Amino acid sequence: MAYFFDNLKNNFDFFIRNYLSFSRKNYFEKEEELKNIKTFGLEDKFDLDLLCLSTKYNFKLNLYFLNVFDKFLSKKENDNISILDIGSKNWEYAKSEYIFFNSFCNNFVLNGIELDYNRLNYRFYNRFEVAKFYIKNFKNVNYIKGDLLKHNKKYDYIIWILPFITEYPLVKWGLPLRYFKPKEMLSYAYNLLNKNGEMFIINQGVKEYIIQKELFECLNLKAEYFGEIEDKYNLFNNKRFCSKIIKIN
Repeated sequence: MAYFFDNLKNNFDFFIRNYLSFSRKNYFEKEEELKNIKTFGLEDKFDLDLLCLSTKYNFKLNLYFLNVFDKFLSKKENDNISILDIGSKNWEYAKSEYIFFNSFCNNFVLNGIELDYNRLNYRFYNRFEVAKFYIKNFKNVNYIKGDLLKHNKKYDYIIWILPFITEYPLVKWGLPLRYFKPKEMLSYAYNLLNKNGEMFIINQGVKEYIIQKELFECLNLKAEYFGEIEDKYNLFNNKRFCSKIIKIN
């Protein structure tokens, strides 16, 4: 069986980190000088003040995602919308989501959900503690510790960045193989959408992008395919591709 020993290790590690729930508290990052970083016109569309107290990397990362959302997500004239970010990890890009939706909606709820929330970084902070730092100044933004398949709220937007649609990345990120359910999770997430809701997905590499397309087709979900996303800041080693589904009934 592929990944047999990796899976044994992952099951043990996953149990231990959730049983112990260890983490340092009060995560922080040192602010860095952000001059001379190009915003490519985003300052004319969005209030970027929330990005000013940041590291260079986090500033660029949130600008990257803000540009992506601006290009590919619809802006619905509705004062009460709900958004779900699936697989948020430490949610270091939460500011981009908040800034984007805050630009056209006066009242929204933004939830991020993460299964492996107790996973530690090299400074011994778990993902939950790190995410608390990134969302601490935001109203109605919540980090949900749990399994998507046990979540039952409805949403107008779902954002899903790098879903596990092949076994290899899931195993290498330390999750047990019992959580590898790409078809079931996609179907479940689609059913969480309200009528006319949008699900926006970013995949890593051409192979995963093709598999994502096959999953859509297998579930008879009609998607828009936007192709490769331009990475103006050279943030990632691998190319990224995106697609979107709109729930019409």
